Amino acid sequence: MNSITTRVPKIEWNVDLPRHWLNGNASSTHAFNVLSLLFPQGETFFIEVAREVMAEAGDTLDLELRESATAFISQEAAHAHQHRQYNTKLSALGYENICHRWVERLQDTSRRHASSLTRLAIVCGYEHYTAVLGNFILSNPDVLAKAEERMALVWGWHSAEETEHKSVCFDLYTAVGGGWLRRVTAFIPVTVNFSIMFALLYLHMLKRDGCLSPLLFMRTAFDSIRFFFGTKGVAWHLLRYGTSYLSPWFHPWKQNNRNKLESWLHENREALWSPEYQGTVPSASTI
Repeated sequence: MNSITTRVPKIEWNVDLPRHWLNGNASSTHAFNVLSLLFPQGETFFIEVAREVMAEAGDTLDLELRESATAFISQEAAHAHQHRQYNTKLSALGYENICHRWVERLQDTSRRHASSLTRLAIVCGYEHYTAVLGNFILSNPDVLAKAEERMALVWGWHSAEETEHKSVCFDLYTAVGGGWLRRVTAFIPVTVNFSIMFALLYLHMLKRDGCLSPLLFMRTAFDSIRFFFGTKGVAWHLLRYGTSYLSPWFHPWKQNNRNKLESWLHENREALWSPEYQGTVPSASTI
């Protein structure tokens, strides 16, 4: 039986979002906000590619894997829906995704020049990063301990579901003949593009808040360095687990963090719509 379940967090998005919702700190708040701005385009792309590969594979695809891929698509559709609402709140605060057109061009280029298998390898690379980031959040609950309640929920929920489906695209890739060299080669531009876009958006949002002014620059730099490179900094987590992807023997579940996933879901079960709530999960066909 497929264990991947689409859930929807009980979040009231009509309420205004505090500008610095994570402990009043701009540096850590915007590290998460940047990801939210980037996610809907990425998730829509992931859905598109997964559907394309599944259609090409046809009846040759294992039924269990096909069901998992369908569940993956449903989860990604729900993620995109929630982050679009999140991003509407960011827009109301004056923040914009300055990388939107760049992402569009990258995706259009991949459609014109890359095979579906190569595009799936790109998706696998991004899915690896979201799984590593999800594991960071599930492993370090104190990171969001002082966050606004809705934001702690949306990021915990997203991290849990990214963990739950973290092997689907990888398994789909290997099932349709994807190999190590293509996967690792695709990981290089994924890493470069993700890093540049993140940095540009992060600096843009900090500048928008005046945090890069001479008066606040040192404080901002200190807070950012502490968040990314402190004792429990996310950069060290990305370096430790991100590079494991380069191994020819890599598989996402070699890092078995199901206990963290199950623990978070159990602790937050009352804050999530259960699967039988028909109509609360956006249809993947609308993405």
